[in-house]
Amino acid sequence: MTKNKLAWLNWALPIATVVVVLVLWQAVTATGIVSPAQFPTMTDTMAALGREISTGRIWPAVGATLIGWVLGMIIVISLGLVIGTMLAFNGFAQRSTAPVIETFKAIPAIAILPLVILIAGSTLPMKVFLVCFAAFWPFLIQVIYGVRSMDPIVLDTARALGIRGARRFLAISIPSASPYLVTGMRIASAQALILCIVAEIVGGAAGIGRNILLAQNTGVVAYPTMYAYIIAAGVLGIALTGAFFLLEKRVMHWYESQRNIRASNKVGTA
Repeated sequence: MTKNKLAWLNWALPIATVVVVLVLWQAVTATGIVSPAQFPTMTDTMAALGREISTGRIWPAVGATLIGWVLGMIIVISLGLVIGTMLAFNGFAQRSTAPVIETFKAIPAIAILPLVILIAGSTLPMKVFLVCFAAFWPFLIQVIYGVRSMDPIVLDTARALGIRGARRFLAISIPSASPYLVTGMRIASAQALILCIVAEIVGGAAGIGRNILLAQNTGVVAYPTMYAYIIAAGVLGIALTGAFFLLEKRVMHWYESQRNIRASNKVGTA
C-alpha cells in the first residue's frame, strides 16, 4: 500500500469511528433500548448544542471554566517551579517536607470543597484554590525529580563558570528538567480541568459544570442541553490536551521520546 493511502487511512479511521459511535447512540435511543428520559437521542443533543452555540449562551460558561483553569495553572506552574527547584537543591529541606507533600498529595481535593466553599463561597477564588490544591503536588514532584536528574557535570560546569541564582535557574535548571516539567504540566492540566468542572457542579461557581447542573435541575426537557454541555466539557479537555501535545512536540523536539515518535511515524508510512 502506498504512503498516500496509509496517510489517508490515518485520518479516515478516527472519523469513521466517531461516526459509528454517533450512529449507535442514535439507534439505541431512537429505538427505545435506552429511555430518552435518561439518555436523549444524538440528534436532540446535537440540536441543543447547536442552539447553545448559535445563541451564544455557551461561551460565557466556557470562558468562566477556562479562566479558572488558566489562573490555576499559572499559580501551579509558578510556585511549583520555584519551590520544587529550591527543594531539589536542598536535600535537608526536601527530606523535611516530603511527609507534608505526600500527605497533601493523598488528600482528594473534593474532600476540602465544603471547607473552601464555607470560606470563599461559590466564587472564582474557590475554584482556583481547588485547582491549585489538586494540581500543585504532582507538578511539584515532577519539578523535584526533573531538577535532581540533572547531569552533575552540567552543574559543576555552571558552578565553575560562576552561574548562580536566577541565571542558573533559568539557563540550567529549567532546560535540563524540561522533560519532567512538560509531563508535570500535562498531568496538572488534566487535573485542573476536572477540578474546575467539579467545583462548578458541586460548588456552584460559574462555568460549564454549573450549566450542566442547571440543565439537570430543569428536568427531562433540558436533558439534551445537559448532555450538550457534557460534550462541550469533553471537547474542551481534548483541545487543552492537544495544545499541550503540540507544545511538547515543538519544545521537546530534541528529546528521545519525540525522536522515537517521529521514527515510528516514518516506519508506519513507509
